[in-house]
Amino acid sequence: MKITHYGEKDFKTSNWSGGTTTELFIYPPEADYQKRNFLFRLSSATVDLDRSDFTPLPGFFRFISPLNGDLKISHDEKNFTKLKPYEVYAFEGGAKTVSMGRVRDFNLMVKEGVETEVKNFALNKNSVLKFSVSKGEIGWIFSYNAKVPLTAETAGERKEFNLDKLDLIIFEPDCDTKEEVLISTEGTISLFYGKIPVVS
Repeated sequence: MKITHYGEKDFKTSNWSGGTTTELFIYPPEADYQKRNFLFRLSSATVDLDRSDFTPLPGFFRFISPLNGDLKISHDEKNFTKLKPYEVYAFEGGAKTVSMGRVRDFNLMVKEGVETEVKNFALNKNSVLKFSVSKGEIGWIFSYNAKVPLTAETAGERKEFNLDKLDLIIFEPDCDTKEEVLISTEGTISLFYGKIPVVS
């Protein structure tokens, strides 16, 4: 299992109409968000306006969650879904979408037809996060603003990380069997995690 730890220094940040967006990971690696030629993209954006219009992304499915405040999402500007921190909302990327609230959020954008989901988990010293990743999938864990040690164990490897702001860990199996990942910590942390098939 190839395990890669990415930190804030590894990411690139750019502007969008409502604030800034930080690209955490894009696949395939040579893909370009502006060209819309990616299979999936993990990012974290600031929403700096009281009301923001989302960039239309037809052909993609989106997952979004606020990290540090409440966010309201609507597709008709009449009916709003209110999200508290770490609540996940999924929607069609091509749908007209507006938001209310100034927050930092977490985003997964994935090509339509690719089945995946975003899960959250409150990890502490008395719990263990377990999930499996198979060859042809990429697993990931995202942490926001948590300065705690984290341990990742697989069948043949144990790695320890000191998490900081906007940290991402990517898991890429290098064998044909399904590999189980065990995540533990001596602190307390809220995580997003998931896995995405990259080979059909």
